[in-house]
Amino acid sequence: MKDLRERELNPFKILHHCDRLQRLARGQDVVPVTVEIDPVAYCNHACGWCVDPIHEPVKMAWSTFERLTDELAGFRIAGRGVEGIVFKGGGEPSLHPEFLAMVRCSSDLGLAVGIVTNGSRLQGCSATLADHAAYVRVSIDGPTPDSHRRIHNSNDFDQILQGVSDLVSARENRRHPVIGLSFAMDIHSLDLAGAAIALGERLAVDYVLLRPPFFEEVGRAPTMSPAEAERVRQDLTRTAIAYQGALEVLVGNWVGDAEQGVEQALAPSGRRDTRVERSLPIEHRTGRCLASPLLAVVTADGTLYGCCNLRALPDWAMGRLDYAAGVGFAQLWRSKRRREVLARMHRTACIRHCTHPLARYNELIEVLRDSDRPHSQFV
Repeated sequence: MKDLRERELNPFKILHHCDRLQRLARGQDVVPVTVEIDPVAYCNHACGWCVDPIHEPVKMAWSTFERLTDELAGFRIAGRGVEGIVFKGGGEPSLHPEFLAMVRCSSDLGLAVGIVTNGSRLQGCSATLADHAAYVRVSIDGPTPDSHRRIHNSNDFDQILQGVSDLVSARENRRHPVIGLSFAMDIHSLDLAGAAIALGERLAVDYVLLRPPFFEEVGRAPTMSPAEAERVRQDLTRTAIAYQGALEVLVGNWVGDAEQGVEQALAPSGRRDTRVERSLPIEHRTGRCLASPLLAVVTADGTLYGCCNLRALPDWAMGRLDYAAGVGFAQLWRSKRRREVLARMHRTACIRHCTHPLARYNELIEVLRDSDRPHSQFV
């Protein structure tokens, strides 16, 4: 797709939600644009960089899922509702015994469906995903059998490649689902960036994403120094720029605080003082994160979180679904507990877990909050 970067991957697509940004700037609540749902909390791989801090033998009951998605399809604030469902973290979503039914159910309700998967079960899913998903991103990480085995601790590389190939074939000539491969690469696998791009070309996917691994999000000790992480990002960027083929080659732009050169301490007032060596994400500069209601996460046990970076951290849980007791998504979204957690998120008390996924949206909200509209008369 020659216009993928200008359409599906265009960062300015948030402008379709200007009304929600305006409400957040005024301190009003919104319904999330996207809800991430974790069908399960377990995985068949054992990646050293896994962004899910806890794996346990828990899966979402079908009755809970059915009630939840039906509610999400009808939940409204100021006339706007949930538009997309992403089956993602907590574990490998396709391991849920009713995964394909979940995909079909969400799509039939009019919700766009995104999938983030390790790809190990794609061979049995390709036809349904081709018909019902808007995008499928495969976190493959290692572009060779040895590198994939080292990172994922699994022996299913060829099976994954066949599943991706099946999905590309099942899509036929349709635009969707957009299909991509994601590669988390550290200083030890940096020389495989070219192989990652070549694999994307061979499988005829739409894009490859090259990025360093995340550490702050789940409190893991980094395996690279800040200098090494910066070198990885720079080398990946050079590789992407040098590539002249038809494939879209993206480089992850989430930069951890260690790489940013941030040192944090609490001032006597209790506010966070920050010294920097270079420019920082907006959340550090303002001490605010107001964009989080644009996204919600519901884990396999039905717990609601306000950010993907806070998944499975009990202090940041907003409550748990219990439809038998009359506690649904709307009740949790309007609850006192969510207001309390959201207030802490707004003042960035969670920033040590942050990879700044909403920084761009927070920038826009900060502009809209400025009632003086300085120099808005000039474009």
